[in-house]
Amino acid sequence: MTATTDGSAGAVGPRAASASETSGTAPVRGGLDEAAARAAERSIAHLLDRQDAEGWWKGDLETNVTMDAEDLLLRQFLGILDAETTRAAALHIRGRQHEDGTWSTFHGGPGELSATIEAYVALRLAGDLPDAPHMARASAWVRERGGIAAARVFTRIWLALFGWWNWEDLPELPPELIYLPKWFPLNIYDFGCWARQTIVPLTVVSAKRPVRPASARAIVARQVSQTGD
Repeated sequence: MTATTDGSAGAVGPRAASASETSGTAPVRGGLDEAAARAAERSIAHLLDRQDAEGWWKGDLETNVTMDAEDLLLRQFLGILDAETTRAAALHIRGRQHEDGTWSTFHGGPGELSATIEAYVALRLAGDLPDAPHMARASAWVRERGGIAAARVFTRIWLALFGWWNWEDLPELPPELIYLPKWFPLNIYDFGCWARQTIVPLTVVSAKRPVRPASARAIVARQVSQTGD
């Protein structure tokens, strides 16, 4: 996923390395200190080369497929999941799957249990059949590593929203924790701003414990449209 806010086409592509930069692949004389200094110089030159004339830098903001999977789950829960969004997200998720059936949380990383579960469930919502080879590899890998019970709390909360996990088997997150004073351990302001904006709504959700079962009819319809039956 790449995000830009100025309407441009995105990040500037990397330029070809100069001769002075590629020369660093040869053995460096002068020991470790000189090698570190030359690496720092090349890094500085690279960063300055990518700087805009106005002083700022632009780069790709990329994350793993859990964001795309959770977007589909949220749309399903809210009843606004449309065919085009589903098709595009499913295509992206399938394209990030590893040969062993897993998904990772960072580029080049190993398969990760929670990411694989969320990607699998999203693809099921998109109509991918459980006996399809890529889905069977994913589910087998998940079962070998403890299944849903071994996944992170966030993943199990997502599944609880559809009745696929029991709310009673999740940690308590009382919304009243917002009243804890700043001097109290683990008050809401002990967490970073990005964590607070996740924790606070989750306390409300965990208190309400909503369940909206995914429509079996809708899932079957997507499966039929995909397979052409």
